[in-house]
Amino acid sequence: MPRVMTIWLPRWPVQRRLLERAELRKLPVFVCRRDRRGLLTVTSWAWAEPPRRRRAAIRPGMSLAEAMAVLALAYGSRACHVAEVEADDPSADRLALEHLGRWCRRFAAIVGLEQPPVGMAEATAAPECLVLDVTGTAGFFGGEGPLARTAAWTLAARGLHARVAIADTPAAAWAAAHHIDLVAQAEPHNQAIADRPGLRGSSIAGAARAPAAHHRRWAVVPPGAQHLRAGDSAVLAGLPLEAIRIEQALCDMLREVGIDTLGGMLRLSAKSLATRFPPTLGQRLAEFTGGRAEPIVPPRGPELPQATHAFDVPLSLAAIDDATFAVLLERLVAGCTSPLAARGEGILAVQTRFEPAAATAGAAAVPPTVIDVGLFRPSTSVRHVVELIRLRMDRIQLPREIDGLVVDVVATGLLGCRQRSLFESVPADQPMGSARAGEADVGHLIDRLAGRLGRGAVFEPKPVADSQPEHAWMPMPPAVAPSSVSRPAGGSSRKTAAPPARRGSTDQPLRDRIRRQGTATRPASAAAGRRPIWLAPRPLPLEPVAAGMVSVAPDGPPVRFRFGGVVHRVMQAHGPERIETAWWRGPTVRRDYYIVETESGTRFWLFRRLGRPSRKARGEWYLHGVFA
Repeated sequence: MPRVMTIWLPRWPVQRRLLERAELRKLPVFVCRRDRRGLLTVTSWAWAEPPRRRRAAIRPGMSLAEAMAVLALAYGSRACHVAEVEADDPSADRLALEHLGRWCRRFAAIVGLEQPPVGMAEATAAPECLVLDVTGTAGFFGGEGPLARTAAWTLAARGLHARVAIADTPAAAWAAAHHIDLVAQAEPHNQAIADRPGLRGSSIAGAARAPAAHHRRWAVVPPGAQHLRAGDSAVLAGLPLEAIRIEQALCDMLREVGIDTLGGMLRLSAKSLATRFPPTLGQRLAEFTGGRAEPIVPPRGPELPQATHAFDVPLSLAAIDDATFAVLLERLVAGCTSPLAARGEGILAVQTRFEPAAATAGAAAVPPTVIDVGLFRPSTSVRHVVELIRLRMDRIQLPREIDGLVVDVVATGLLGCRQRSLFESVPADQPMGSARAGEADVGHLIDRLAGRLGRGAVFEPKPVADSQPEHAWMPMPPAVAPSSVSRPAGGSSRKTAAPPARRGSTDQPLRDRIRRQGTATRPASAAAGRRPIWLAPRPLPLEPVAAGMVSVAPDGPPVRFRFGGVVHRVMQAHGPERIETAWWRGPTVRRDYYIVETESGTRFWLFRRLGRPSRKARGEWYLHGVFA
């Protein structure tokens, strides 16, 4: 019997923007669409890190002004001043979802995007789900429950909130993914599969013992439960009418005759449903039960290259030398880069799958080992890509024997092309084009460092608007050279960067000024010497001195302090500079910063905590940085 897994990414337009711009997690984000009258309506919204545990009843289709009023009632008027309003970009959302679908091929070979039912409004037709055919792949992960749990946990590790469900048909899996909590409460007698700490799920709804305050992330519907026959376990019978994706007017017609759930439709015969209601209801029920085919449509656009090699007999990785295996990898990677180079593109992300040998009778199946390699610049260098794959191979445990090897290109980018100028600004002892070659060497070095140390260990600090110094920066991937335009897989050559923010008010400078005041941003015109060269990740408490850290003036700078076992005597001090955090950042931080110069000529950046110091604090004064 076929089995289908649906991965639902709630509020996907907002999640995509949070992945591209992590600083938006601290602000309420609205994705809006402008109608013919010029009115901005909310397509999606979210606040990843709200200041208080409250819920604002903002629904898609609301006007932006109405949504702002609801937000102000829930979190205060200041939340409206710092809110970020983004323009809706369905094409970019779809391209990013297609890119994620290709990445999810580690779970199943057939991956497609959800297809909205014919006749649905355009506002509700934007895809937010991935559909995977897991008929033959669930056994590699230990069963359907572990597969769904692994998919939810793997996406959560990438910063994506997903809900996963497995059923017999795409429509039933879609309904279960959107109502996982109801599915979990309907099957209390099935055996539960242990879940990972911190990630709630339901293995055939067996994990319903989890606290109700935690939303489930995954569920498995038993085979045949979508037929809703009498006597079957009512796993899906208690779902609301919207679970089969019918129009709101049709839902109202069914509720008028006392039908509120899918199970309530059993009280009416098929003939009665066909004569009393539009034919859309019968079509949706047929798709839900499997009577009408609902094919899985792969992503649109030209298919990205893929190279495979199947071995006649299982190959032992321990018996083959590195040079021979590198030759095989080079041949597969070259088969992927050749068609890309012909159209001026290079590899940005590649996935290598080691297909394990078939398990013997009685032995558990082993899932394929997947190696993901991402590049900061598009490249067609076969040797460079193979080197990155081999670096990752040294860091993971590979299967003992494999039946096949698959190299799959996940994302591509346009190669940078530039005409060489007549008067190249390079030294005379270097050949023409050496500056361009130097940029490529730097990109290769960054890729090798990321392959050896991990992609998260290679970043560049980016300043952000935050008054608290230790939070005034964030790690970002190294910037791609402007000559290369990166894009996800999908066949379009448009840039994938988020479009510039479009706000609801026509007074753009006024809105920006209010936002800057709300976030307490440090002015850009501040003197460069006011911030130290070296800044501690966390403020370091200063050790008490025998004679005490006496200040000449009340609440003034200290006369002496001890740091690193050495007593420093203060000769000059400048300040104070008062820094306070905003109310939505959690515990209030109030500090008075001083720039002090000691006898040795070293300048330190100290601050005194205002208010009642914490019981865990070792002192009232802290060292936060050292000037050059």
